[in-house]
Amino acid sequence: MKGAAVNTLLETWNGMDGRRRGVLVGGLAALAVVLLILTRIASQPSYQLLYSGLDPAAAGEVVEAISARGVAHRIEGDQIFVDASQRDALRMALAGEGLPANGPQGYELLDSLSGFGTTSQMFDAAYWRAREGELARTILASPSIRAARVHIANSSSDPFQPTSEVTASIAIRPGAGGLAPGHAQALRYLVASSVPGLRPDNVTVIDADSGQMLGG
Repeated sequence: MKGAAVNTLLETWNGMDGRRRGVLVGGLAALAVVLLILTRIASQPSYQLLYSGLDPAAAGEVVEAISARGVAHRIEGDQIFVDASQRDALRMALAGEGLPANGPQGYELLDSLSGFGTTSQMFDAAYWRAREGELARTILASPSIRAARVHIANSSSDPFQPTSEVTASIAIRPGAGGLAPGHAQALRYLVASSVPGLRPDNVTVIDADSGQMLGG
């Protein structure tokens, strides 16, 4: 059967004139190029934003750490993109190494406190800074947000001070596509659920670039 098929192909080839043979060879070559391009596209990783807005020194440290791990990445302006399948795990690993250096600090702030010389006021201040940093890290896990800062105005623990409502603000820099409908409200509930006594209505979300309130 195979021999008959080969003979049929040879007879067809021999029966063609030079122009038809050229068209056939050109078509096969074009098909091979298309298949090669599609194969390369399929093998390329899908990229997602890792960090943006870092200063050059911090960005250099992050890129060096990514390269050392062999993670596929690319740089566009002040934005660092990595393989989407490894982004979340990479953020956790980099955070464990204190990277990026100018990113929000979380509960590691409490590690530097010792029992000697640390007053309750000092611990409370460090605790709330750490809480703000952890919330900012969680918000930054969204690929549609490039930068985030959280500020919590907690009521004073001083019994002689009047009690006031807990309030908070979230300053974000949205990505190129902006925020999806309801995203700002979701951020309000995220922060409110993490702070005792804080109601979503008392959380303000602000676009740090335009200064406008979001989802109001």
